Amino acid sequence: MGSTLTYLLPGGQVGLAEFRGNAPVPASARIDPFDSGMWPDHRRDFLDDPQDWRHDPALLVLTPPNAEDPGHVPVLVDATALDGPVDRIVVSIDYSPLPKVLVFHPLRALPFLGFGVKYEIGSPLRASVRMADGSWRMGASFVDAAGGGCTAPAAAHSRPDWQQDLGQMRGRIWPAFGRLRLTLRHPMDTGLADGISAHHLTELTLADDAGPIARLEIFEPVEEDPGLTFLLPKGMTGPVRISARDNLGYQFNAEVSA
Repeated sequence: MGSTLTYLLPGGQVGLAEFRGNAPVPASARIDPFDSGMWPDHRRDFLDDPQDWRHDPALLVLTPPNAEDPGHVPVLVDATALDGPVDRIVVSIDYSPLPKVLVFHPLRALPFLGFGVKYEIGSPLRASVRMADGSWRMGASFVDAAGGGCTAPAAAHSRPDWQQDLGQMRGRIWPAFGRLRLTLRHPMDTGLADGISAHHLTELTLADDAGPIARLEIFEPVEEDPGLTFLLPKGMTGPVRISARDNLGYQFNAEVSA
């Protein structure tokens, strides 16, 4: 049933036939290869309706073709091959009750981010990259899903003591690659599950003695207990200070070294 409904969505035919397996999106100026009815609205609401935008095959958006677990769909956005500095990356899901996923400000980090999202129904996931010159580059991947990722309660609520480890962080730096992997315990409640109010992270910052390294604006579709992968500036071994905040005002802090 999930595949059938997905096929009936605008762009679903293209996504299932031509783009299964995350094939590169054609670099056609101002043309949406998924023919999505929501993309013009999201472009206006999330990107201020830019006139200078195009799909760029150098921007990689990697996802599985199917959401085996709609509450945890892994995503990798790699903008390191784009020809110029990156100002920010906006990630959105076309057909979702909560379409805006996150905004990534690389600052001193590389424009590369791994994370996970919740999926409610089959849809394109898009990464929109604002270059330093003000132009926008787009990348996308289609994920088929049967639904339930945004409307199901967090697994944390099955444990009476889940609040005891709220905000607990674990991290590791691989200095040879500049890779930082971070996990943070948080239910990331969307507010769409019956009887459970919205409770989700809103921001996360990486910093060292030289100042901010990267910053994330985080929204409800990010997965429960988020796992995040960054690429730090070349040669950085830490310590990296991590600070986060959620919509209820809780703050979380940690530090990680190589």
